[in-house]
Amino acid sequence: ALSFMWIAVPGPDLMRWTERPVDLPLQPLSALRTRVPALSPFAPSMPGLLVIVTDGVREEVLRHLRRSQDEQGGLLLGEVFASGESMSVAESRAVLVRQAIPALDFSSSGISLRMESGVWERARLALGPHELIVGWYHSHPGLGAFFSATDRRTQAAFFAHPYSIGWVLDPVLDEEMLFVGRESVAPGAIVRVAGPGACASDVACT
Repeated sequence: ALSFMWIAVPGPDLMRWTERPVDLPLQPLSALRTRVPALSPFAPSMPGLLVIVTDGVREEVLRHLRRSQDEQGGLLLGEVFASGESMSVAESRAVLVRQAIPALDFSSSGISLRMESGVWERARLALGPHELIVGWYHSHPGLGAFFSATDRRTQAAFFAHPYSIGWVLDPVLDEEMLFVGRESVAPGAIVRVAGPGACASDVACT
């Protein structure tokens, strides 16, 4: 499946963004049987995007966000599963979030966050087999979990694929929400699992 990705290209003074074709490593929806066996009966009939988050990733994200009262964030890596014979991005049906890459170079306050371009290169180097950058996460400490107008613009500009996730967490109030795609819509379903091949209690996976 051929799509396009915005790539950070070093310039003499700053980073610029250029559009470059990439062959995305989408997998057939049937591959969920081997990745998360207990979920495979649910995926075909669910409307919207099925988002699967491992407990390890969630714990890693929370550890990162609890370190500061200012906003923190990073990128999410994972596997994308699509339906249909064409295996196109438009037919993305499920995302398995496998890694979280925290932004190390950033400027932030209690109500704003700016992640520098280095996190994209670190994410690229961390990609495993069949993985791609599937979204981003950030905190709203003490403000509640919601997408601000700025968050929605960021999602539309950099995470516009149907499989792209925006994950906002408030580690103070213990709230979290997920948004999907260019329009920042709600996912079809969210499932937490202990890891590939195991199912947790957020959804009855029997």
